[in-house]
Amino acid sequence: MTTPTIPVATAITRQLDAIAQRWPTPRVRRLHVPHRDAAPGEHDAEFCAIELDDGAFGLSYVLLGDTLNSLLAAHGGGALPLAGADPMGLASRLLDGNAVERALALAAINAMTDSVWRRVGYEPPPAGNSLGDVELAATDHLGMIGFFPPLVRRVAEAGGRLSVVEMDEAMVARQRERFPGVTIGLDRALLADCNLVVGTSTMLLNDTLDGMLAAAPRATRFAVIGPSAGLWPDTLFERGVTLLGGTRITDPAGFAAAMAAGASWSGATRKFAIERGAWPGWRALTQGV
Repeated sequence: MTTPTIPVATAITRQLDAIAQRWPTPRVRRLHVPHRDAAPGEHDAEFCAIELDDGAFGLSYVLLGDTLNSLLAAHGGGALPLAGADPMGLASRLLDGNAVERALALAAINAMTDSVWRRVGYEPPPAGNSLGDVELAATDHLGMIGFFPPLVRRVAEAGGRLSVVEMDEAMVARQRERFPGVTIGLDRALLADCNLVVGTSTMLLNDTLDGMLAAAPRATRFAVIGPSAGLWPDTLFERGVTLLGGTRITDPAGFAAAMAAGASWSGATRKFAIERGAWPGWRALTQGV
């Protein structure tokens, strides 16, 4: 693992800027925001999406703090507020923007990544399972950053150990009630003995990735997964992440209709998993095409 010398957000945006010198980024066509009729606290995951003029998409998690309510207040109309915006300008707010700006920044980063991948013909490998190819054995002590209920069941089936680090006290209380007996808390020291760690890309929104990596010195595998993990993986791999598992939108019309209706959009997407050892690097991928 490389010792970070600059914030991860800075490294990501510098890479994007370098890539954009050769592959100029299309403007924003539309911002897709969640249709929200459910009672507060009913959902554990919710996302917005930025669509670019070339049809590329990028997703971002919006349930961190009051992000969703603030996003809907500012952009609840959906299509017009960001139409024509420069994605690089949005992406630059990942480091020091407010909660809404950081959510939009990650969506823009993912959309910019998807745009270039489409243009160079790169198809990330499909995930072998719904959790980014995470495999568990009875000898594993899994550290989970953010809650993945399917993984809880799989750990129980495998007979391994599980420790969960959550981002806020309300989520800790809710998950303790749903999963009594599971070790859940706010302290990242829970990761100290874990040999396998799985976390969400929310770590990029609250700038905790480097701290979580440092808190898991025994981890031989550290996966960052989730719908908003759709970015160039180089910076993450350089810091110690071993797998990036994200989501690509394959049916834009179906996705937009499902999000507008508050329905599941899983059928309009596919999951992928990129292993660090199999990644060619962004320079090799974007040169000579």
